Amino acid sequence: MRTNELLPLLPDLAALVQVSEAGSFTAAARLQGSTPSAVSRQIARLEAALGLTVLERSTRRLRLTAGGQEVLRHARTMLDAARAACDGAASHVSRVEGRVRIAAPKAALRQLIHPELPRLLDAHPGLDLELAVSDHAVDFIAGGVDIALRFGDPPPGYVARPFIEVRTLLYASPAYLARAGVPQQPADLAQHSCLHLAEQPGDDEWCLVSGDERRLVNVRGRYASNHSEMRREAAEAGFGIACLPDFTARQSLAKGLLLPVLPGWQLLGRYQGSNWLVYSADRYRAPRVRVVVDFLLGIADRLGQGAAAR
Repeated sequence: MRTNELLPLLPDLAALVQVSEAGSFTAAARLQGSTPSAVSRQIARLEAALGLTVLERSTRRLRLTAGGQEVLRHARTMLDAARAACDGAASHVSRVEGRVRIAAPKAALRQLIHPELPRLLDAHPGLDLELAVSDHAVDFIAGGVDIALRFGDPPPGYVARPFIEVRTLLYASPAYLARAGVPQQPADLAQHSCLHLAEQPGDDEWCLVSGDERRLVNVRGRYASNHSEMRREAAEAGFGIACLPDFTARQSLAKGLLLPVLPGWQLLGRYQGSNWLVYSADRYRAPRVRVVVDFLLGIADRLGQGAAAR
């Protein structure tokens, strides 16, 4: 049965539950605020749609058929789900108060989440937020964390929702490229000042991919930092070509402060790929956590729409 055929039967399924629980068409009609004949028509319409007799009628009693018992079981499940949906909606409008602790990488927290948080706090005066800034996976229990942004597989037993897909690309200022030239292929980077992480051994070896092609380049430069905003600012100042998560360069690109370098190539690294919003299903039941999760997922939706528009 198609959805457009099923939807008109939902009230009739609910009527079957009421008749079964009340014991008669008359009692069910009182619960509905209708008439026994109206309830009888609902059951007849249901039986006609299903091609099945669900109730055996006599002058003294109603009795469910074997098929009717099966239909009743599913109809009760439907009503239980409807009640749960209404209860869930009611909890959304209950008072939101208390502390919520969010753990996220520095760049994502500063660039994507922090600017939006005043709206959330203004909407919920009873809500307190704590931000734990860390580029490494956090321990939810030891850190008292309610919600985290993280790369890679989420811990078992937690809910993970996609937040943003991060790519690491190369950028430089127009002044630097005018002075030093524009690289035409990955090997050209060896002749440029490159702003890399310098966080672990091997961070000065860049692996760039374009489709099935892969190139390794040993880079060097006078400036390195494991903070993407510092690399971005250094690139804007003309210090060289920076590797940056793409979302950290959006505003600089829009203002003309940075230009993409080797736009057909992506740099492989640790801080890229799927970034997940992770939280406990149990804590999500608390209105204060739910409202923050939903707010962050709204940010993710807008980011996804922005990516689709580019």
